Amino acid sequence: MSNKFNANALTEYCKSYARRVAADFYQQHSTISGQQILKLTPISQINLFVISTLSDKWKSDAEKFRSPYFDYTNADVQEALQNFMNVVSQHISVRREHLEPLLTEATRRTIIMIFDPRYYFDELLRSQPDFTLTADALKQITRYTHINKFIPAHIAQRMNGKPFVYVNQALNYLDEALTQRGHELERYDKFVALFSEKVPMDVAALLRSHVPDDIPAAPNRSFFDSAIEPAVPPAPLVPTEPITEAIPAMPEPEVKQETAEFVPVAGEPEEATIGGGPKFLNGGAGPEPVAPISQPSPMPAGAISLPTSTESTPVVAATESAPTLNDRLREAAASAAQATVGESFNRAPIESIARSISLNQKFRFINHLFNNSPSAYNQAIEELDKMNNYGQALDLISYRYASQYLWDMSSDEVSELVEILKRRFA
Repeated sequence: MSNKFNANALTEYCKSYARRVAADFYQQHSTISGQQILKLTPISQINLFVISTLSDKWKSDAEKFRSPYFDYTNADVQEALQNFMNVVSQHISVRREHLEPLLTEATRRTIIMIFDPRYYFDELLRSQPDFTLTADALKQITRYTHINKFIPAHIAQRMNGKPFVYVNQALNYLDEALTQRGHELERYDKFVALFSEKVPMDVAALLRSHVPDDIPAAPNRSFFDSAIEPAVPPAPLVPTEPITEAIPAMPEPEVKQETAEFVPVAGEPEEATIGGGPKFLNGGAGPEPVAPISQPSPMPAGAISLPTSTESTPVVAATESAPTLNDRLREAAASAAQATVGESFNRAPIESIARSISLNQKFRFINHLFNNSPSAYNQAIEELDKMNNYGQALDLISYRYASQYLWDMSSDEVSELVEILKRRFA
């Protein structure tokens, strides 16, 4: 799901819209035909998406005509089968209980195409099988695209007659189309009015943030010029010359740790001077504090006369002894030995993603990554196992599942899944 939408609000609106449209039509009809579907709603794109889904189902039914006992590749059989399917396509007949889910999905796709065309076409291209966009697939996309049709047309032009391109290249063409012709994107406001004819559309409730009606004017200055400037002018630098005026002394915090008692040398006064002030080791007030300067002033050598005594001065014990080098080496060796076994197991290559996921991980993945849907989990793991390399698998979870289920990419579950992918494609 595109991050622009409130997922619950979008789902509820699409269901309400499909229910209202179906109710209005089936009041007078029991089934609906292909021609009636093309005129079902005032928004042609919704009608085309319903027809597109029916076309896919029609092709899927044709593929079921295969048997090991008959030659369905025979030219006569192929021609007869094609004629049969063509006749079937002329007799579309859909009841309400079958149409309403198709109409709900068509409405959802249309709203995403209107409000977030970049996401819609990105997801459509990435869903192509084997990460390859063929000319036939693009032709079908163009045929059933009515809103912002210039986008698939631009991609077809850039393919320049090639039978296929890889999806990564097609995504580059998509970026080109939006960059060069973004001004051609259709405005959403006219579609809001059409939707509201059936069910009022509250854009503010539907979207996480309201889409602006007009593109804001370009800023006069770049972000980089303005972001680094402080909001208030900086304080003036402290002069480099020391200030001789004394400032009030701050109260010294109470020291709980016992200090060694200073023992004066015989014949020397208890209060020696340091730079003209009394010593404070024996309870003196100490020198008058001065204002800080921009650079520290080096203390001249020999300015302090340390007392000497034949008696040993008591040593103050440290509150916490710093670890020795041997202690650190022992800790590093223990952690390395511990990590060696675990990491070698966790990083060993695996052949199957599904079999490498523990039962506990499976439940957490289902609950936190796939909205409590075991079927969605199984389908995702099966698709990931079919990828050819780690890059394709990472693209699949980044651009499809993460957007569809609104993953928190920093969560533990996503990190664990990525580590499993690394082992799978190591």
